[in-house]
Amino acid sequence: MIAHTIILIVLLLGVAAVGAAGDVAAPRVAYRVIERHYGPDIRFNDWQAEGAEIVCAGGALLASTRTECTVTRNDYPLPGGGDVRLGLTFSLERIGPEGALTVHFNRQPRGPDGFRVRIDPACVSVTHNGREVHRSQASISVAQEHVAELVTLGEDYAVSLDGVHLAAGRMDPPFNENSGRLALELSDAEVWVLACEESFIVADREFPQWRRTELLYEETFGRQALADNWVCNGEQPAVTDDAFTFTHMSVNVCRERFEGPIAVDCVVAPMPTQEYSAGVTDLICIWMIDRPEGDLFEYMAKLPGADLAHYLPLPFYWVDFGGTNNKTTRLRRNPHRHLVRQFNDRARLLRRDATYHITMVQNSDVIEFWVDGHCWIRRHDPHPLTAGHVGFRAFIADVKLSELKVWRIGR
Repeated sequence: MIAHTIILIVLLLGVAAVGAAGDVAAPRVAYRVIERHYGPDIRFNDWQAEGAEIVCAGGALLASTRTECTVTRNDYPLPGGGDVRLGLTFSLERIGPEGALTVHFNRQPRGPDGFRVRIDPACVSVTHNGREVHRSQASISVAQEHVAELVTLGEDYAVSLDGVHLAAGRMDPPFNENSGRLALELSDAEVWVLACEESFIVADREFPQWRRTELLYEETFGRQALADNWVCNGEQPAVTDDAFTFTHMSVNVCRERFEGPIAVDCVVAPMPTQEYSAGVTDLICIWMIDRPEGDLFEYMAKLPGADLAHYLPLPFYWVDFGGTNNKTTRLRRNPHRHLVRQFNDRARLLRRDATYHITMVQNSDVIEFWVDGHCWIRRHDPHPLTAGHVGFRAFIADVKLSELKVWRIGR
């Protein structure tokens, strides 16, 4: 690595936080890490630069500019985030008198601004959606590494630098600043990016055990069962005596409404599609969908089509298994697409010619998503959806349902 003649900002002097009381006064987020999803090693090809060239050396990444440039982590096909801890380890090589380095968490081209940790020769500041929530005096010191870290969990966030808590609070409804891309914004500065680590987190509480106690519903299939038990918006399903094949594009909801706690067991298969290169894509499972201010099925009947935008105002949990041409699997909570978890590893994407045993759980304030007997996602929901319907969405490929059982669960 190039020898460091580094002008660094050392924190912890004269802390004087400013900003909205809701951001500053909130307690730190209590969480535990359940899985390291990315890093910590720098993968050069995951980063893109605008306004300057980047150089890879010694397992680190060097970005330098006399004007301005932006370096963005761009490994996800879609912006990442959800309930995560995201940390960036960096070291300044040079910063001009009017220069600055900004670590921009959850940068989005449109929508919320996310979180910025800005370091210049005079101070360190933190902004949340453009609103300053921390400012502290700073002084110059010798070379050392720094770690900027963002934690987002449910509706809450916390920002720290070198292990020192800078800001925490509640995100702005609908809490979508918990997703985006990680970027470094440089102005007359040079920086080494040494490590980047993203970990999945959950609230620092135990998850309750449960068991199936009473069968509440079992699908019998056939044309009469479809007519009696289901409301289908969009393309109509293909029906046999032992399965429904939900046709894209459609939203298909079971008429029976369930009160939690429940476990929804289903056997589903993504059907091949010639339209996308992955061959299989977008197996979408929905649970606890409802319309608090009116009748859900009357609402569906008036919709012009099955576009997702029509359903975004409604509360429900949904997993898009193998979405975006089988590049991601995501759990979101509606309304407004609040991201909870995103996977992009091969083991948690769709396989061709595969049938999956899936379980969706609503258990008081805990939701779970199981695949073939393995729990992929567990999460405490601060505002749980405790009643609603079960459904499936076929977006750009068909979804075959060959078994559906809904169970009351208990300890």
